[in-house]
Amino acid sequence: MIPVHRDRGVEGPAGRRRRPARPGLKTALEHYGYLVRAVERGSQALETATQFRPDLVLLDVMMPGVDGWEVLGQLRGNPATEGLPVIMLTASGADSAKVKGFSLGADDYVTKPFSLEELRCRIDAVLRRTRPHETADQECSIPVLAHASGYQFIQSGDVYYVEGIRNYTYVHTYDARYLSRLSLGALNDRHLEGFMRVHRSFIVNMTHVKGCGWSTSPRTDSASATWRVPRFPSAAC
Repeated sequence: MIPVHRDRGVEGPAGRRRRPARPGLKTALEHYGYLVRAVERGSQALETATQFRPDLVLLDVMMPGVDGWEVLGQLRGNPATEGLPVIMLTASGADSAKVKGFSLGADDYVTKPFSLEELRCRIDAVLRRTRPHETADQECSIPVLAHASGYQFIQSGDVYYVEGIRNYTYVHTYDARYLSRLSLGALNDRHLEGFMRVHRSFIVNMTHVKGCGWSTSPRTDSASATWRVPRFPSAAC
């Protein structure tokens, strides 16, 4: 099972025969900006979903011990998880299997093999349907690591720039630096309003540029400008 938060997490179990696919799927979803918790067995699913409180669960039908159908029934029968969105993953494309999944309370049904782009679109579609109360505020925020709760959200308007250093991405505000839970590429793909990727290692909030000393100078070989590393009045710089 793989529990998923939008910019927070996805949860889901993996089948015994397809065990190598679970780490690959987890890594791919994390690349897209989801926080993912994966479990091997259906017997772990209910406890993990209750503790992790994901926004969505990817549930494989074929799991050792307790199968996905039984896990779905457990999720729907528990008050803490009965409203949790669930996408079933299965190798069976038979109509009877789909009817069974929807009858038990699944929100969507994906047949293997599937493309990651298709799965990503289905996850986003289910989240839009099941979380209509979610406003643009969360869409315009960046998840970062925090010591107390594990993560927190920084509003994009408070971000001065985002910096990629090796395999890490740091979010800089006026007076602090945070480790982002999203990659630099994933943040760039979100097309946050007012942000520009001015270098392969920097995404800058252009609304803060004027007062913070970001400078340009004409290049001799073209009409474009040379971007220099920002010098913001921040302890994080």
